[in-house]
Amino acid sequence: MPGGIHPPLAVIESWPTPNYVDPHTRGWSLVILMCVLYAIALLAVVARLWARLGILHNAGADDAIIVAAMVPATAMTITIGLASRKYGFDRHVWDVPLPVLKQNRKATFAIECFYVLGTTLTRISILFFYRRMAAGSVSKSFLWAVRASIVFVIAYGITFEVTLFASCTPFHAFWQEIDPTWAATHKHRCTDEGANLYAASVVSVVQDLITCLLPTMLFWKLQLPRRQKIALGAIFGVGFFLCIAGILRIYYIHFTFYETYDVTWAGQDNWIWTGVEALLGIVCASAPALKVFVRRYTNFSGFGSGVDENG
Repeated sequence: MPGGIHPPLAVIESWPTPNYVDPHTRGWSLVILMCVLYAIALLAVVARLWARLGILHNAGADDAIIVAAMVPATAMTITIGLASRKYGFDRHVWDVPLPVLKQNRKATFAIECFYVLGTTLTRISILFFYRRMAAGSVSKSFLWAVRASIVFVIAYGITFEVTLFASCTPFHAFWQEIDPTWAATHKHRCTDEGANLYAASVVSVVQDLITCLLPTMLFWKLQLPRRQKIALGAIFGVGFFLCIAGILRIYYIHFTFYETYDVTWAGQDNWIWTGVEALLGIVCASAPALKVFVRRYTNFSGFGSGVDENG
């Protein structure tokens, strides 16, 4: 069946009587998950900075960029948590009053904006780390591949941020069009939000795959001990998990916009995988520097000296 934010009158009439007093909700699950993921990401970044600044004394542009990525990640986490408790992310759409539903749409816009910006900066940070790590030690083809990937990621970020802000004319129609009366009495134009998100998510997964596969050009050609390759493989494995998270996000975007009109209830699964992809991406980007803690407090030395100076 079709779906999205514009249910036909026949569908609305089939909904249960709205319950604005004590509706059925999903509870605190989304808020708790986002808080846990954010705490892990924040600790990873703090530990990374401590390792690079306090121990290795070799902080670079990739560290500054991952700190910048924490800004939209923080805003995204707060907005998802707030919207879950205040703006109907945790309940059926028929139990959300229209004024609250408009706030819901504003929160949706903000989260989409923060997600694109945050994941773009995270990928750029990872690619800058590749460039710094590989400078002077590998073929020029690898470095050019990294540079091309950086351009690709930046172009993605700019394109989809512009697409998001230009998706409705006038701008406030993004949240006002949820009101059938307003939509019927005001001239406006909005692009297909589901298609925009679908396209952005597909490109995002492709970029995650490229970011994960690039290092294999470097490390698997080196004569590294088996233990070091396993450690590096673990980092790449986290990256491939993010690709899976991105694919699941694509599925739930499709379901929310094209298979159900209960968009607030179905959308929570989308927000779960949005948070997983964005926040664990920051953890993945910080993983190489975290080896300093492992080596300091344990006897593990899974990362070889070949990357020690770069952390």
